[in-house]
Amino acid sequence: MTDFKSLDFWIAVAVALLVKIKTSSQLGAWQVITTLLVAVGTALVGAEYAAEVFGVPLAVAAAIVTLTAEGVMRWLLIAVNDPSQAIRLWKEWRKP
Repeated sequence: MTDFKSLDFWIAVAVALLVKIKTSSQLGAWQVITTLLVAVGTALVGAEYAAEVFGVPLAVAAAIVTLTAEGVMRWLLIAVNDPSQAIRLWKEWRKP
């Protein structure tokens, strides 16, 4: 087994996902499943790079990437369901 698929890696991904799912009440079942798949896939693809860039252990990088991907995916799904929220977010980001 490589470090990329070590038990620490999967524990970090699972804990990050559990925290995000437990604190999420806006998404339906299929949206949660989609978000989980994207987050795990992103962690598999991007954790090694994040570990190198941030200089952290792979498990920490996996949690960072998982939480980031889940957050982005959640906002995309919310924006699809309610575009006014996406517009509000965009306006907030554009404030000087």
